[in-house]
Amino acid sequence: MIDLPKDTPLPRVTLRQVEAFRAVMRTHGMTSAAQMLSISQPAVSRLIADMELGLGLKLFERNGPRLKPTDNALRLMEEVERVFLGLHQIEQAARTIKRFPQTLMRIAAPPFLSLEYVAVVVGALRRAYPELRFSIHTDSSMSIADQIARGQHHLGFCTLPASADDVRVVHESRVEAVCVLPRSHPLAANDTIYVSQLEHEPLIVLGQSGSIRPQINDVFAAEQISPNIVGEILFAATAGSLVSEGVGLALMDPFSARACRSNAIVIRRFMPRVELSYSMIVPLHTKLGDPIAFATRIVRDEIEPMLPDWAFQN
Repeated sequence: MIDLPKDTPLPRVTLRQVEAFRAVMRTHGMTSAAQMLSISQPAVSRLIADMELGLGLKLFERNGPRLKPTDNALRLMEEVERVFLGLHQIEQAARTIKRFPQTLMRIAAPPFLSLEYVAVVVGALRRAYPELRFSIHTDSSMSIADQIARGQHHLGFCTLPASADDVRVVHESRVEAVCVLPRSHPLAANDTIYVSQLEHEPLIVLGQSGSIRPQINDVFAAEQISPNIVGEILFAATAGSLVSEGVGLALMDPFSARACRSNAIVIRRFMPRVELSYSMIVPLHTKLGDPIAFATRIVRDEIEPMLPDWAFQN
């Protein structure tokens, strides 16, 4: 124990002193510790002496050039290593923050994209950024556009209204509607289903709020055919089960069609083409971080080429 005059305030121990102590303990000498820290040997000696004074503890027995750590030093070294482990973890966390500023990526998508499409995007993101955590919010396209505009999510997928000028579109894609019908149906033998073939067929369609519905109405009107609508649904994926039960045929987006595949149904191309566009959007003034830029590349370079045949891939 180092004796100090009574009521003498102890100097504060500095991180540099602790680094010098750790270096001496690990290298077993002042000279080697100095080389490790890239400072002079007298500087190491001064740091150790100041640390002993600040702690009021004798840390080393000196026998010429040789140092022997005291029991105090051995016990203190355990705490020092824990501190440096914590510093290492802080460095690791800093690297993670620099590489990926968000610890949680909030994604929003309508039902027809949240089944398999978004899973492909998130899967690629997780492989590229293993530290990524995510949440997926499912809602209508109109609600998602509003939520993105208010900054509630980092990334959204939706069909945008024409007047959407309060969000930033980072990518836009187009797909074509397909026809889903029972495998036992006579039309199932065809590669393509034409609207004229559906004049008397029972149809399952999305409600009027669905972005694809007005175009389907226009296609039938152009052929002067009144569609035989037997049911309206909110979620396109529900149609797969209804088609399987023989309730009717369904016209829907290829993502929902692919998600509701079963041995009881088949998916066929539909003519004339009914296009559905959807966009990747972010808040208007957001800076595109690496994960969002990466997700955009995944959609553009990997998913986009598959879209024409999305529903027909096994």
